[in-house]
Amino acid sequence: MCRVSTFVALLRAVNLGSHARLPMARLREMLGELGWQQPRTYLQSGNAVFTAPLGAEEVAVALREKLAADGLPTEVMIRTGEHLHALACAGHPFAAPGVEHPKLQVAFPLQPVDAQRVAAMPIPDGEAARAADGEVFLHYPDGVGRSKLTTAHLQRHLGTPVTCRNWKTVCALAQMC
Repeated sequence: MCRVSTFVALLRAVNLGSHARLPMARLREMLGELGWQQPRTYLQSGNAVFTAPLGAEEVAVALREKLAADGLPTEVMIRTGEHLHALACAGHPFAAPGVEHPKLQVAFPLQPVDAQRVAAMPIPDGEAARAADGEVFLHYPDGVGRSKLTTAHLQRHLGTPVTCRNWKTVCALAQMC
């Protein structure tokens, strides 16, 4: 008998302005076409939760190929539901009273990143980044829109594509699992 696991797909750079448009109904449809069960999406930014009888790498490859065949070549970061749930339960390391959820982000790298590499990364004054559990936790006290610690900056210094989600989204996806 095959083990079925819950997965979270985090699509990179989807539905940002007019760039890489993908209706979430189409994403759910695509997940179903792959034979995966219980496809659900959250917001319009390429977040999906579903079950599949495959391993994480097989899921990532299949979904990336399906998206490319549908005209949307993009990176897909796959995490297990167990992993996302554990992240949410552990809490964001920069969470504190008065810190708003949008100022707390998690960068999900395509490839694992070394904690020392994150620690050596140039970080703008007042902001913070810390590697934990395979992800990079970020704090933007003045908001993401004002930061120089962008996704492009992270990718350049980490050497792998990343996609970021705010803490509220991470917790909502964990709850969906």
